[in-house]
Amino acid sequence: MREDDVIELIKKRLKNSRRDVIIGPGDDTAVLRYDKKHYLLLTTDCVVENIHFKRPSASFFQIGRKAMAVNLSDIASMGGLPLYALVSAGLPAGLPVKAIKQLVDGMQSMADAYNFDIVGGNLSRSPVLFIDVSLAGRVEKKHLKLRSGAKPGDAVFVTGKLGGTLAGKHLNIMPRIKESRKIIRKVRVNAMMDISDGLSSDLTRLVNASGAGFKIFLDRIPVSADAVRMSRTVKDAIHHALNDGEDYELLFTVPAAYKNKVPERAGSLHVTCIGEITKEKKYTGVYNTGKIVSIRPSGYSHF
Repeated sequence: MREDDVIELIKKRLKNSRRDVIIGPGDDTAVLRYDKKHYLLLTTDCVVENIHFKRPSASFFQIGRKAMAVNLSDIASMGGLPLYALVSAGLPAGLPVKAIKQLVDGMQSMADAYNFDIVGGNLSRSPVLFIDVSLAGRVEKKHLKLRSGAKPGDAVFVTGKLGGTLAGKHLNIMPRIKESRKIIRKVRVNAMMDISDGLSSDLTRLVNASGAGFKIFLDRIPVSADAVRMSRTVKDAIHHALNDGEDYELLFTVPAAYKNKVPERAGSLHVTCIGEITKEKKYTGVYNTGKIVSIRPSGYSHF
């Protein structure tokens, strides 16, 4: 079973009976009633040694920072802002006090940068280091973005550049909170999510949630310099951009009528149109040569 299959199995066994639950499992965050103008956003994610990072190539500061950043990316993808975090950590026996301080400093650096508080948590001894964060945020009801809102004819956009993340970007993730807020205030966005497991997998998830398909123009995908350096050919670089994962850029769709209103930049990031949503439930890629290929969801999967 792939990760998505495991998630679907779990979802089928869960029951959400409270009326406060607007969106349960299946999007980047849960969405709950909050007040007249806002929804509450809840998300959780963990980083585990030898899965999401390796020591000593990752510093303890980077590990703590990444644990917060991946959760902030979920809040960004819903159009929201963070409020409070809880942290559970498994620490190997004998971990130096200096290392613990650096882990906390890495997490606190994200709290300082994005104006939220770390308000509690839990500790356990563990054979490997892991940090599990639960993050609460909020979003104005009018700005809430789901992955299930894409419509046939929508233009598909991404922020930043994709691929080559194992060259170091995955340890220095920049959550796109500010960029998300700028985009949704500037233009009508139908669907949004973050690219955590790779464009091929996450775009497939977005269109599946929306009951649609996609056609992307492969040579338009913004490829990172690291992905280019890792590749022998342009095709190889595009493969990295499609499948490497841990980009944590925004993936969103906009009605065709609003396509030209999307800003070319969000902060320092380029915003690139890479394709369109289709009524036909197929996953298609097109090269500049006219060659058409089927896109398989081949990004990262835990299982």
